[in-house]
Amino acid sequence: MPNPQSIHNWIRYTSLSIATLVGVAVIPAVHATTSITLKEWDIYNYPEQMAVINQAIKDFSAQHPNIKINRSVHSFEDMRIPLKLALSSGGGPQVAQVNQGGGDMGALVKQKLLVPMDRYAKQYHWTERFPPSILKSNRWSKELKFGKGALYGVASLGEMVGFYYNKAVLDKAGLSVPKTMVQLNADMAKLKKQGVAPMMLGLLDGNAGQQMLSALWQDQIDSSQRKPLDKLIYDQGGTFHDPRLVRAAKLMQTWAKKGYFFQGFQGIGHDDAATLFQNGQSAFFISGTWYMGQFKANKDIHFAALPKFKGVPHPLMEGGTDLPFSITTAAKTKAQRDAAAAFINELVSEKVANAWLQHGFLAAAVTKNAKLPANNPLLSDVHHVWVEVNQNNALGHYIDWATPTMLTTINQSVQKLMGGRMTPKQLTDVLDKDYQKYIASLSH
Repeated sequence: MPNPQSIHNWIRYTSLSIATLVGVAVIPAVHATTSITLKEWDIYNYPEQMAVINQAIKDFSAQHPNIKINRSVHSFEDMRIPLKLALSSGGGPQVAQVNQGGGDMGALVKQKLLVPMDRYAKQYHWTERFPPSILKSNRWSKELKFGKGALYGVASLGEMVGFYYNKAVLDKAGLSVPKTMVQLNADMAKLKKQGVAPMMLGLLDGNAGQQMLSALWQDQIDSSQRKPLDKLIYDQGGTFHDPRLVRAAKLMQTWAKKGYFFQGFQGIGHDDAATLFQNGQSAFFISGTWYMGQFKANKDIHFAALPKFKGVPHPLMEGGTDLPFSITTAAKTKAQRDAAAAFINELVSEKVANAWLQHGFLAAAVTKNAKLPANNPLLSDVHHVWVEVNQNNALGHYIDWATPTMLTTINQSVQKLMGGRMTPKQLTDVLDKDYQKYIASLSH
């Protein structure tokens, strides 16, 4: 999962749901002679999100009158330590959204507080409807190997870090949308010469810088060559000493030295940067789809995959899913676990995916029956990219997943990089030191 701040922004602004081109299977009925009550925790606390989830509960209850859903809405932080404490004490919800990574889902698996969901994945055809690259982030082995073993969650939504552009700004400058990195660099030079800020960035509060670095790194990795990065992120070994990461860092430093970023970017927060971009203060903005809801009011703003590097036909796109829904050990009986799985299947269904779409969120339940609202072109942009990314198995990673301390390490390193206090090579040294230390700790 992305870092907590990106989750907060994404929850505030947009969502994506996930599946493949396969249609949704018929939902088997849950047979029970007695009533079942399920407590459910989620983080969908904004009005349109509430509308989608509440309607899903209403529809599910109509199909399963013997199952009662007691929904409870929480903050992201409540879904971490408080959830763990509630489950450890023998209480807590039977269904909950659980953050990926070792500190959260991995810790709950280690304490045997989550229920393996492979049997339900087969029953409801989740392994056919969801790409392996998505399900893998919710898998943990008995040896607590990330990305392997049993499935412990299914996410209804997803997100990407991509390339926003303001067509009105480009038209005024006499430029088209750049398709390659060579074109992007040439366009930014022309924009700078015309007195227009080429690229928006807000580096003050972290995250935005490391997301840009990661996006530029993965944009150089073709999906057919993704295995080394997968192994790195899923703690199976590898190194951050990658020439492509060095190249990405050098590119960011070069853009800063040439004045391609909005003036004063080091003192601007990422949300403020997004607002400045929304108001036409730059031509380009590399950031996540969590800003899609905010940007849809400006019809000049569009979304695309990053311009391509030479020789990379299907580049990885930084991204992931939202917090997946898991079944917890608070579901003590088979009837409760079966009911929980049926409810989760409702939440990741094509019907709910289309509900997200109609409420202005990108439901990438990528099906032939996707119904996109005609009055939201930005949603259509993002949906098109999401479909292509998943067809090419090109959904990449948030690289801070690699270790429990990587988010802090990379945020601090990018700050130093952009301030001229660290070289690109030194940045990879620092990241790799963090990674190798963590990998060594796993063998003890």
